[in-house]
Amino acid sequence: MHVERLLLEGTQHVSIGPLTIAPHAQDASVEVDASAHIDLHDLLVTAQGTRRMASVLVPDSHDVAIRRSVFTHCGDRSVAWSNCLLLSRWSHDVTVEDDWFHDCLGCDFVHGRFGSGLTIRRNRFERALPCRIGRRRCGHQDLIELFAGQGLRVEANRFGVYERGGAQLYVTGRTDHVTILNNVFVGTDPRVPGYRAHIGIVVGSRGPRRLGLPRDVRIVNNTILTGTRRSDGYRGALRMSSRYHTLPRRERPLLANNVIGVLERPWPVCRVVRASVSNVVVKGTTCSASDASGPVELDQRGRPTADSTLLIDVGSRRYAPPTDITGRRRGPDPDVGAYEYAGR
Repeated sequence: MHVERLLLEGTQHVSIGPLTIAPHAQDASVEVDASAHIDLHDLLVTAQGTRRMASVLVPDSHDVAIRRSVFTHCGDRSVAWSNCLLLSRWSHDVTVEDDWFHDCLGCDFVHGRFGSGLTIRRNRFERALPCRIGRRRCGHQDLIELFAGQGLRVEANRFGVYERGGAQLYVTGRTDHVTILNNVFVGTDPRVPGYRAHIGIVVGSRGPRRLGLPRDVRIVNNTILTGTRRSDGYRGALRMSSRYHTLPRRERPLLANNVIGVLERPWPVCRVVRASVSNVVVKGTTCSASDASGPVELDQRGRPTADSTLLIDVGSRRYAPPTDITGRRRGPDPDVGAYEYAGR
């Protein structure tokens, strides 16, 4: 079934899907407005071949799930800003899981602000690439870009390439109580040779102080294989705002048990984090005595092999989650990175 526009306003306990959301005479959307207990599943959201947009909007609802859906070409040729999933600050308890976001020109896959309780879990984010409409419209794409909210969990996702954006995962402003764990960030994609994702995770910005900084951020057991030099000269798989040095240490981000593809210099990551525990940096500098550096010998999917001696059984028990990206139990001696070694 094809629908151009669907508005859920003041509704409760509604399940919708399978359904295709695509434009015909106007922009296409599903908007969940002032509603609760909404399940959107098995959607295809696309504006491919048109000059319009297709998106899911959640401005101010409670307990909304977006599951098993595909978002693609959400606004490749639209002159307006394009976001596949747009959240607003009055949305609460939103779950985005088991979805596939792919091949969008000049858009963010997930964008906006939320009130409280956003979970982004087991999704694939692949190929957010430039459009050709204009520099301002097409000069910024992120896979996920969030500016405010309380209680964000980004877990067991796979992040692919973007171009001309801030990061694969960009969290800034007053986005507090953030957990980023068991994700894989890759820097290249055989379907778009020549493109390289510049940076995996950015927390905070160099913008005005009034924008705030995310507090209570935990980055744990991720495999971050990104890290191409940016136009400003920075080269690293992740980056923290330099303004974190103005906060008490307890409010700064925590790094633990991550594979970090490259970290060329200690500023600003190493010198502004709360702690850096049992991370492995493939190329570059480490942040603490418990960190290590060197080749990690991963397979093509980013999983450890028998030769991954820098990763196997050396993660911090204190910070490791009970399972890995696949749901495999970690055990008393957890591995570093998103995957536990399966060859035992």
